[in-house]
Amino acid sequence: KTRRFLPLFIVQFLTAFNDNLLKTVLVVLIAYGLWDIDGWEPDILVAVAAGLFILPFVVFTPFAGSLSDKYDKAVMIRWIKLAEIVIAVLSIFALYSGDLYFAFAVLVLLGAQSAFFSPVKFSILPAHLEKKELIGGNALISTGTYLAILAGTILGALIGPLEDGKAYASGVLVCVAVIGYIAARFVPSAQPPEPDLKISYNIIGKAVEVVRHAFAQPSGVMVGIMGVSFFYFVAATFHSQFPNFTSLRLGADNIVLTLFMVMFSLGVGMGGLLNHRILKAQTSGRWVPLACVFMGVFGVDIYFATKAYPVPDRALDDVAMFLSNIHGVRLMFDTFMQAVACGLFVVPLRAIVQERTQEAVRSRVISSSNMMDAIFIFTASVVATALLSFGLTIEGLYLFVSALTIAVGFALFRVASLRDK
Repeated sequence: KTRRFLPLFIVQFLTAFNDNLLKTVLVVLIAYGLWDIDGWEPDILVAVAAGLFILPFVVFTPFAGSLSDKYDKAVMIRWIKLAEIVIAVLSIFALYSGDLYFAFAVLVLLGAQSAFFSPVKFSILPAHLEKKELIGGNALISTGTYLAILAGTILGALIGPLEDGKAYASGVLVCVAVIGYIAARFVPSAQPPEPDLKISYNIIGKAVEVVRHAFAQPSGVMVGIMGVSFFYFVAATFHSQFPNFTSLRLGADNIVLTLFMVMFSLGVGMGGLLNHRILKAQTSGRWVPLACVFMGVFGVDIYFATKAYPVPDRALDDVAMFLSNIHGVRLMFDTFMQAVACGLFVVPLRAIVQERTQEAVRSRVISSSNMMDAIFIFTASVVATALLSFGLTIEGLYLFVSALTIAVGFALFRVASLRDK
């Protein structure tokens, strides 16, 4: 409730909401055949859209990390939120033009804006929170992010197919961007640790520099960075294919799609908050390997539940029809529990990176983490596109990633830096 946290929480929430509202509206228009997609296959196009959104993170995040170490982070947040207002206006033209390529260009701009915001929001937390508050603060940010994803995706899935859906989406995007800027005005100042830092515009050189800083940090930081990135690889694979999974594989309507997104978002949020109770405010990764294994186990059962679910040969199933089938209920349970495991997995890893990183280079190290997140999400998009192009089913893709997750989980049991000191 204090000013050192609440305004940042609101800004983060509204940013994630707008990102996911626009992405979901575009995906729904594509997946449900409501937009001219130039002969592309919907499942492949959705994977391409996910990759385009995340690509700017690879390019701009290292540069953003350096700016965050050099300038006041609160001032940076205000400028970033002003840029979001401009992008929201451009999204109106994209939606009404019906031009797929213009819409994808706006998606790239939205990704660039988020790329500049990401290292700032995580590096500012240790500046305003006490050490014992880091797990709780990260859990709240994670929960808020996924509740915002939930709200944005629900609204996008509901209004996307409507006749006036573009008008509703346009109005909400601009209003939320403006409110986010107002909230950003209340974020307390966070003085830069290295104001004399020289900024290089060599993007490749900057990326190498931030990765070098990450490797120079104490034990556990690189493990935390790679673990967070792997979480995004898994989450991106599952989450980005939900529209095609529900409409093409399960034969269910957009309300069922919304329910899947609700289960996933609530699960990650609940898992994130459980960390504060389980770890008792300690920054520890002792439960991370087990959480990773359970992420994979529930993902494997999603595969088998999908195989058992009877695809209708009629109109799309509604929620009542979907949940009247035991395998539909099983799919919802698996999705929720997988997401809970995701929350238990990612929050301690992020807190480890924040706590163990030296203050002078914290933003740059976190930007290297964000860049790795983007690379893993982009890789997830490429892998999904390639495997689906070669004829693998969506549930087969889920099985492949889940088996990989179980293997990673067992490997993490041997990582000493995740254990309590």
